[in-house]
Amino acid sequence: MLLLIGGASLAYLRFLDTAPDAPRRVMIEKGWGAQRIARHLESQGVISSAFWFAWLARLHGSGSLLARLDGSEPVRLHAGEYQFQAGETPSAVLLRMKNGDVVRHRFSFPEGLNLREIATRLRKQGWEEAEQRLSDPTLPGKLGVAAPSLEGWLFPETYQFVRGDSIEELLTRMIRMTRKILEREWEQRAPEITLSLPETLVLASIIEKETGQPQERTRIAAVFHNRLRRHMRLESDPTVIYGLPNFNGDLTHRDLATPTPFNTYTMHGLPPTPICNPGVASIHAALHPDSTEELYFVASGDGSHQFSKTYAEHRAKVNRYQKSQRDSARARDKDGRP
Repeated sequence: MLLLIGGASLAYLRFLDTAPDAPRRVMIEKGWGAQRIARHLESQGVISSAFWFAWLARLHGSGSLLARLDGSEPVRLHAGEYQFQAGETPSAVLLRMKNGDVVRHRFSFPEGLNLREIATRLRKQGWEEAEQRLSDPTLPGKLGVAAPSLEGWLFPETYQFVRGDSIEELLTRMIRMTRKILEREWEQRAPEITLSLPETLVLASIIEKETGQPQERTRIAAVFHNRLRRHMRLESDPTVIYGLPNFNGDLTHRDLATPTPFNTYTMHGLPPTPICNPGVASIHAALHPDSTEELYFVASGDGSHQFSKTYAEHRAKVNRYQKSQRDSARARDKDGRP
C-alpha cells in the first residue's frame, strides 16, 4: 500500500512539473465539465495527464480538503479561448482557467460604414452568420431598437471580444455606445434644433458621407437644416447611392431621377433610416450647425466644398469646378429649389 501511495505521489509530482515545450492555443466550449476539459487539454499537449489535472482541479474546489477528496465539485473553469505558453505548468494552467484569463480580440470599424460593410467585417472575425443576422428584420426589436434595421445604431469604435461571445452581445455594446453618445449630444443641442433622436441619427449619417473634412461638418449640417426649414429637397448624392441595390460607382442623371425611399432628389425631408453608421463628430454637427444662410455646396475637387447662399452663385461655382474637373469625378451638384 505504501508503495502504491509513493508511486502515485511521485507520478503526481512529475505531472506538476511537466509543461508544454511550445505555445498552445486551445478553445474550451461552454458547458464542458472538468473531466472533458482535462481530456481536451491533454489531447492538445497542454498537460501530460487528464487524470491528474482533474485531481488538481478537485483539490482547488470548494469545501474542506476531505470533502474535496470525497467528490465535491472541482474549481470552476471558465470557457473560452486560451493561449498557453511554453513552460506553463499545470498549476498555472489551472489558475489561468479559474480566473477566465482568455484571449481577447479586437474588432474595429471606422465612421461611415454601412450595415453590409460591417457585416462583412464581422464575418471575417469569425461570425459566419453576420450577414444573415444583420439582415433579419426582427433583430432591431430584439435588441431594443425601434427601427426597421440597425443601420446607424452601431457606433464606430474598437471593441474587445472573446471567442464564444454571440454576435448579439457585441451588437448590444455598439448600440449602447450609440445611445450614450446620441443622448448626451441631444441634451446639449442648439436651441433651434427640433429633430428627434432618430432623425438626428439620420442627418448625422448624411453629414458623415458628405465630407471627410472635420472643419466642414457643422457647415454642411447648417445647409441641410436650412433646406429642411424651407421645405427644400436635401439632394444628397450619398442618400441616392444608398438606395441603389447595385450601384457601380457611376451616379447617373437617371439614378437621380428614379424615385426610391432614399432619393432625396425626388422626395422631401429625411430618408427613412440612416445611410451609414456615423461617428461622434457628425452627430455633434447635426445638433450644432453653423449659423449661416447657405443653401448649397459643391465639391471643389480637393476634398473640400464651396458653399453658396443663392442658386445663381451656386451654379457659377458648379460650372467653374465642373469645367476644371471635367476629366475627374463629377462634382456633386446641390441643385434643388424650394
